[in-house]
Amino acid sequence: MPDIKKILVIRISSFGDIILSFPLLKKLRETFPEAGIHFLTKKKYSEVAGLNPFPDKIIFFEGSVADARRAVKEEKYDLIIDIHKNFRSIFISLLNAGSVKRYSKENFKKFLLVKFKLNLFKEIIPVYKKYILAARKYFRKSDTEYSTTELIFDKKRIYEEEYIVISPSSRHFTKTYPVIKFIAYINSQANKKFIITGDSSETDMIICRLIEANCSNVINLCGKLSINELANVIFYSEFVICNDSAILHLAEALGKKVTSIFGSTVKEFGFFPQLKQSEVLEINGLKCRPCTHIGRESCPEGHFRCMEEIQLVMNNE
Repeated sequence: MPDIKKILVIRISSFGDIILSFPLLKKLRETFPEAGIHFLTKKKYSEVAGLNPFPDKIIFFEGSVADARRAVKEEKYDLIIDIHKNFRSIFISLLNAGSVKRYSKENFKKFLLVKFKLNLFKEIIPVYKKYILAARKYFRKSDTEYSTTELIFDKKRIYEEEYIVISPSSRHFTKTYPVIKFIAYINSQANKKFIITGDSSETDMIICRLIEANCSNVINLCGKLSINELANVIFYSEFVICNDSAILHLAEALGKKVTSIFGSTVKEFGFFPQLKQSEVLEINGLKCRPCTHIGRESCPEGHFRCMEEIQLVMNNE
């Protein structure tokens, strides 16, 4: 094993991707228990990064990439693992450590699958595993197995009663299960209590207010929770229902069962549940799917069958 005393992991954004870096950080700490492990990300994700116990230092990317590059150079890292891999992260890390490793995005395969429905993914590799494989030379084969993380947050329970968490929104329309279907599902479970979560964006607030107005058995915490409080609410829930979103990854990092609803995106892109008890609800066999690897603001076919045909039912008891 090479003499690695100082390591930097770069993941500039965003919420879900930072959560998916946690298994890598855990394996790095296990493999290099005496090394300094640093993590570089945007200041806006400080709470998310702060959930993880393994980095000794979090470096915030705020100014120019030139400033970030100079700051990284001064640290004199033995190993940099770039799990962002764009112009900024490459410039920041290039020739700035004894060894620099980057993960494989497989963007060309994604492009072919979206544009021509040509599937060249011989193996579906989850994103967390791609992050670990970026530094595969330092790990054993068994180190690529998914594991939860003992996250840092206030463990004092916020809500004592039993409840299910639903995070009904997403950044993109085609990744968002129709709100009327969430309402129908919640109303069909009158004996259950639901907590609905989301951020303070207009889209999330509108969706959660509609659910609150049409369901008597919900607590609407949209826009009201810090990341610390969100982790607490998810941790003590019975299970979590969400779209293909960051909440899926946070819930699984906490060891919670997740029902994740996939519309325009597919498992080949790597963002799918890892726990055996979790599940994906999706409509297979649609010729138009996937229509994007990120998300779209409308259904390009006009029918939105990938979401409209999914029936959310209670099978988690």
